[in-house]
Amino acid sequence: MATLESLVRKIKSVEDLQSIVRTMKAMAAANLRQYERAVESLKDYHHTVELGLQIVLRRNGAKSTHKQSPRKKGPLLAVVIGTDYGFAGQFNEEIIQYALSVINLERQGIGSYLITVGGQIATGLNKYQRKIAASFPLPSSLAGINPLVQRLLLEIEQIKEAKDVEEVLLLFNKPSTSTTYSQEKVQLLPVLFDDVRAATREWPSRSIPMYTVSHEQMVQALVREYIYVNIFRSIALSMAGENASRLAAMHAAVKKIEEVSENLTMEYRQSRQNAITGELLDIISGFEALSR
Repeated sequence: MATLESLVRKIKSVEDLQSIVRTMKAMAAANLRQYERAVESLKDYHHTVELGLQIVLRRNGAKSTHKQSPRKKGPLLAVVIGTDYGFAGQFNEEIIQYALSVINLERQGIGSYLITVGGQIATGLNKYQRKIAASFPLPSSLAGINPLVQRLLLEIEQIKEAKDVEEVLLLFNKPSTSTTYSQEKVQLLPVLFDDVRAATREWPSRSIPMYTVSHEQMVQALVREYIYVNIFRSIALSMAGENASRLAAMHAAVKKIEEVSENLTMEYRQSRQNAITGELLDIISGFEALSR
C-alpha cells in the first residue's frame, strides 16, 4: 500500500500534468481557429480566380473545354501532407494509408512519385518502398505556409518536366468537426477547366470585365494563381485538421487525468483516515494500559 508521502507526490505530479495538458488543449483550440480563419479568408480570393478563369474560358469559346484525345496514363505525382509534431493521434498513419490506397487505385502497375510535407510522412512511406522525390518540413505557424508553397511550386514543376508526370494530386487531412478530421484529395494538375466553369456558372453582375493581354498570358496567370491558392488552402486545412486531432487527444487526456486524480485523492483520504484511526487506537490502548 502506498504511503501518504508517496500519494502526495503522485497527486502533485498529476496536477502538474493536468496543467500542462490543459495549456496544450487551449493552444490547439487557438491554432485550430487561426487556420480555419486562414481557409475562410482564401474563399473570396479563390472565387475571384475562378471567376477570372470563367471569363477567359467563355471568351475562348469552344477551345475552353481543353479536351485532349485519350492516351495512356502517365506517372502520378502526389503531394502528401502530414505533421512533424506529436500528440495528434493517428493523423500521419491515416493519411499514409489513404495516400497508398489512392495511388494503388489511380496508377496500378504505373510508376508514381511522392512529395512529402512532414518528416514522419516520408519515414512512414519509405516503409512501403515508395519513391520519395522530395520532402519538406511542416511550417510551425501560418506565416511559414507561403514560403513552403513557393518551394513546392518549384519542386512540382521540376519533377513534372523531368519525369513526364501527367497528373498531380494533393492528399491531406481536413477538419470535419471541431475535434475530428477526414481525408481529402484535390487534383492540382491538369486543371479541370470544365469543373471550374461549372462551379462559377452565374456571373455576379451585368458588367463583364475586359482584359488587354493575350488569351494565353491571361490563362497562364490565372492558372498559376489557381494552383497557388489550392496548395495554400490544402496545407492550411491539413494544419487545422492536425490541431483538431490534437484537441481531441488533449480532451481525452484531460478526462483520463481527472479520473486518475480522483482515484488518487480517494486513496489518499482513505489512507489518511486509516492513519488517524490507527493513531487514535494507539492513544486509547496506551490510556487503558496506564489506567490498569
